[in-house]
Amino acid sequence: MKKSKCGIAILLIMMMAALSLSVWAAPAGKIDTQREVELTVAVLDGETPLVSVPVDIYLVATVDENITLTATDTFAKYNVNIQAKSDAEWKTLASTLEGYVLRDKISSTGSGKTDDSGKLTFSIGQAKLSQGLYLVLCQDHTQDKKNYEAAPAMVLLPGQDATGSEWQYEVTINPKLTSTSIPDQPTTVTRKVLKVWEDEGHTKKRPAEITVQLLCDGEVYEEVTLNQEINWRYTWDELESGHKWKLVEKDQLENYKVAVTKEGVTFVVTNTYKDDTPATPGTPGTPTSPRLPQTGQLWWPVPLLLACGLLLIVFGLVRRRGKKNEA
Repeated sequence: MKKSKCGIAILLIMMMAALSLSVWAAPAGKIDTQREVELTVAVLDGETPLVSVPVDIYLVATVDENITLTATDTFAKYNVNIQAKSDAEWKTLASTLEGYVLRDKISSTGSGKTDDSGKLTFSIGQAKLSQGLYLVLCQDHTQDKKNYEAAPAMVLLPGQDATGSEWQYEVTINPKLTSTSIPDQPTTVTRKVLKVWEDEGHTKKRPAEITVQLLCDGEVYEEVTLNQEINWRYTWDELESGHKWKLVEKDQLENYKVAVTKEGVTFVVTNTYKDDTPATPGTPGTPTSPRLPQTGQLWWPVPLLLACGLLLIVFGLVRRRGKKNEA
């Protein structure tokens, strides 16, 4: 019995170790820049496909074999951080760029509508996609008495698999959806803006005021000046619901990068001082540049099962020692 329990525990440890090795696999090498890429956007509410959803994609940056991103001419004028390192930073970049795309009526790299399966594929059979970093925007959609809003998303083509060990040249993404029931009567909404500065040690370079623009379905609804006197914040009350309300910073500040996120009804506009210190270059061939995090992968069972295996071994050893002492 003792040997059986110990054997099971050891087997669990070996299985977890093998799984861990797959998680910590060696990073993917250089990108094959000669390979063609394909992007599929799947817009699904659970298992329900959303049909005829307009989807637009925009090439934000090109990528070379060493995974170095270079902003395209269209997006280089915006002071945003395309060198994102986390899922939160990718979401922030997508949200920020969406506002500028809508306001400035930027032409898409590709567009189309989802089919009966809720999918749209931008394939090499239609028009060859360039490798690079893309912004994916799905227009708001109404279906089955619900209003759907898809979060903007960034996707790197080619992308990396769940372990980060291989490049995938055919990528599928599932934009995050928010659904609300269609109200019987017209309603109003509130929107707020809060300016945040991340420029410790450089506050003297901060402008005395900045201007933000509230957008309604891509058109400038109102401009507001924010400054210290009003605590860098403003509120819009009784705005009509049923519209896409977005916010952008009007001007690109010379010494700052801008990021716009939405927390509840509040748009948080963060300006971060740009450090002019040159970054240390990464080793060629090593993916030190941004990599989009994978979703839908459950890593939590690995440490949990590993801990359970260790506890079984410890329990067996303690019990065995106790019986020896009793003898």
